[in-house]
Amino acid sequence: MAKMKKKRAKQKDGEATIPREGWVYGHATEKVASLTLNIDSATGKLSIREIDPSTIRRQITHKREAKDDKVLYSAPADNFSLSLTDFEDVKQRFDYLMAVDTNTLDTVYKGYKVSACCIYIVKDHLKSIGSDLPFVHHATFLILNPNHAGKNEPIGWHIAISQSLAPWFLHSCRIGMIVDSELGKHIDINAGRSPYYEHHHLPPKLRFIYASDRSATYANSMIKLCHNSANMVLNHFERVGIDSVLLRNPLKLGDALCYRIVSSQQE
Repeated sequence: MAKMKKKRAKQKDGEATIPREGWVYGHATEKVASLTLNIDSATGKLSIREIDPSTIRRQITHKREAKDDKVLYSAPADNFSLSLTDFEDVKQRFDYLMAVDTNTLDTVYKGYKVSACCIYIVKDHLKSIGSDLPFVHHATFLILNPNHAGKNEPIGWHIAISQSLAPWFLHSCRIGMIVDSELGKHIDINAGRSPYYEHHHLPPKLRFIYASDRSATYANSMIKLCHNSANMVLNHFERVGIDSVLLRNPLKLGDALCYRIVSSQQE
């Protein structure tokens, strides 16, 4: 594995000030005795000949006592330079951003594991926006899964991709989709070597970006809002139950029943 050029920053997380480190990682396809560093004189981009391009990613981490470093942010990259900020790099690599988070109640209701999937998007093209980059609510889905051992997070991803975005948009625009789980699988999912849900692979121009709900980057702010909104939806259904939802016609994904949630003003 190659690790290149770190930079240090201190950002507040609650009351504590935690040192953050920015890295670029990449893996060779086999063991090598040396690495060949190339610098593009026109762009300043750094590349390493022996590194598999599909494994290169930018990460922001912080150290933890007696544990591996905590990853706060991880995004695919195409070179080892850290000359751009994470936000500038995202604006270069993608046309649009969306964030998707699926939270699940601990309690089983009427035989179903109950989850809420919230989706937020940046509506405008990233290159048309300066430092002010507002994001807005796009859609919310309730997921009722009788398979208590199954993960609802990939179901939420599939709903976001297949049910909330137009096919023409998926195939014509570069989309960064911010999620907060399965980080260890992202390289293979983004490279198209592994499906993200059952047999489904990501659309050719869509890539996963990982962000935790801790303060670090713009992506972290988006996923945190998704997380908080999903919890609000779950709190509501914990109070009122799911009887009224079960009367509606669901979208079925495997064993799971999925319902788009709309406010009373939208109905």
